Amino acid sequence: MAGSEINRFAEMETFVAVVECGGLSAAARLRQVTPSSVSKLLARLEARLGVRLLNRSTRQLQLTAEGRGFYENSAVSYTHLSCRRRG
Repeated sequence: MAGSEINRFAEMETFVAVVECGGLSAAARLRQVTPSSVSKLLARLEARLGVRLLNRSTRQLQLTAEGRGFYENSAVSYTHLSCRRRG
């Protein structure tokens, strides 16, 4: 797998983890990275796609319409991620 493919895989896997875990910190714990790393990966993914996937504040995370569609398409490939199983 080429480097750019690995990075895209990490971006999508991180996005799915954020949605399934309900937040950046929980996704960071699951992926064993810092919340800052998760935030940077999400920003890079959104920039690459040219759309906002999540509306986020310090207390709330909400999928945009584009984010919901991207999640539904991405989650099929990443059904192995589950915070409940690893939580």
